[in-house]
Amino acid sequence: MKVAIAGKGGVGKTTLTGLLARQMAVEGYRVLAIDADPDANLASALPLDDDFRVVPLAARADLIDALSGRGSLPGGMVMLNPDIGAVLPEVRQSWAGHNFLLTLGWHKGGGKGCYCAENAVLQRVLSAVIPQATDAVLVDSEAGLEHFSRGTAAAVDAVLAVVQPGSRSVETAFAIRELAAGLGIRRVFPVLVGERDDADAAAVQRALGANWPLLARLPWAEELRQADLDGRLPDIPRIYRPELRRLILTLASSCPFGPPT
Repeated sequence: MKVAIAGKGGVGKTTLTGLLARQMAVEGYRVLAIDADPDANLASALPLDDDFRVVPLAARADLIDALSGRGSLPGGMVMLNPDIGAVLPEVRQSWAGHNFLLTLGWHKGGGKGCYCAENAVLQRVLSAVIPQATDAVLVDSEAGLEHFSRGTAAAVDAVLAVVQPGSRSVETAFAIRELAAGLGIRRVFPVLVGERDDADAAAVQRALGANWPLLARLPWAEELRQADLDGRLPDIPRIYRPELRRLILTLASSCPFGPPT
């Protein structure tokens, strides 16, 4: 299964991606986590097998050029189906033994040009990773709708639209669902992160409407905040585990690749 985690900035996408990836690993999945946020910090949410950080793919201009054909093709043209099999081992990092993290690190300053080559590589990564000994791919998307507006997310099977108590993140979730539908992605599930009480959840559900039920609710957890302040990886909060398992089961039953083999 290939799942994009999307939402407004600051709603908890990276936290959810890290927790979901770790719970999937506990359940027996082999997980490739992709950090597609320019503010790349998914590595801090995963139990890396060593302290060495692989250079983000965006910093490997040699690989981007070779994969996309940038520089060897006529101006403005890039390859849409580059062969990424040979380079993934160079740019991925292992965590929890048999799982991997790929950090894209796409970031450009003003006037530095478009992301055409980088997005072509990401689309190819999403299209090609399943045959490479991976059960699940989780993409921690950048804040907002960039990957959807560019069509990069079209290669995923489902989207988790992360919301928090408040109307702004819900508005972004509706925009994500609309864009996803335009890309042919029908499985878009809202997930609430950071609720303080049942009233928060009820208010968000009213805003979403009766026909778009919350798939999971991850309440405020003080241990996550404290771990972030301390700069350490927290344990998966006990109160989260049932919700994460239910989320995984729903994804496994609705996505074409199903549970781990």
